[in-house]
Amino acid sequence: MHPNEIDKQREPAIWFRRQPGKASLSKLGGLPSLPSKIEWPRQRQTGTPLHFLVQVDLSQMPPTPLDGGANAPKLPGTGLLFFFADMVEEMLWNENGGPFATTRVIFTNRAGPQRPVPDDIPEILHGFGQRAGGYQTGMSAYPEAALEPHVIDTFGGVNPHADTRDTYSAAAQAAMVASIERAIGPLPLFKGPGSWDAIKAANPREYIEETRFQNGVVRRKLHCPLHQMLGIGKDIQGTAESAHADGTVLLLQMDSDTLVHKHFMFCDMGVAQFWIEPADLAEEGFDRAWGTTEGG
Repeated sequence: MHPNEIDKQREPAIWFRRQPGKASLSKLGGLPSLPSKIEWPRQRQTGTPLHFLVQVDLSQMPPTPLDGGANAPKLPGTGLLFFFADMVEEMLWNENGGPFATTRVIFTNRAGPQRPVPDDIPEILHGFGQRAGGYQTGMSAYPEAALEPHVIDTFGGVNPHADTRDTYSAAAQAAMVASIERAIGPLPLFKGPGSWDAIKAANPREYIEETRFQNGVVRRKLHCPLHQMLGIGKDIQGTAESAHADGTVLLLQMDSDTLVHKHFMFCDMGVAQFWIEPADLAEEGFDRAWGTTEGG
């Protein structure tokens, strides 16, 4: 494969690595540092409070190689972004009033004190229109995990279910792995007999699993939750590739991540993605962003 083929599809992104036990204004789960003057967002069809997912301290974001480009998406240099959604059992944000009813992005100039969840918030993975039902998780907020930002490379045209003949997807993944390792150091590699037991024992945040096929082909699979801003998102059922082709900006991607909690999962180990049009991003019109979910 010619290197130019990979380079043409390359787009930098800000990847968030979870940092258990640390504190940060950029975090997944916990309670939002939402200023008291801002109302907690609610589902516009049922009126019930949305669930808090992520907040991002924009002042701590690293510059990406795209910064300064003529048409490059640019985040504000200061302020915070808060991401909310109705974590309903079916996880279909296009239904139940649509994505502008079921998801919300809030931008503030500064952080406030941590806000407790409203008394009438439904359980995570509740039945639609119910306080509980669904999976009956007994929880209304996810455990808190600090997020540390790094710049990595992402790539379009990657088949999430690629077979051994798909040399492009393998090369794109290898290039992404190389960018992650430049950011945080070598990822642990597991291969050969006993690798599954070794993975269970180590319980790593990120790792590579190597499989050797009978025809001699060696395939390495990256296991890494891709929580990210900008770049090219996971394309499970066509949403990410279609949005990228239309010029829509990936504002945030949250990957299923069971090391956060067994219920931090989107549509059967899929992803949640928040999108914004370039003009709205340039105007800081984050209230016009919307979320989608896809599963494998």
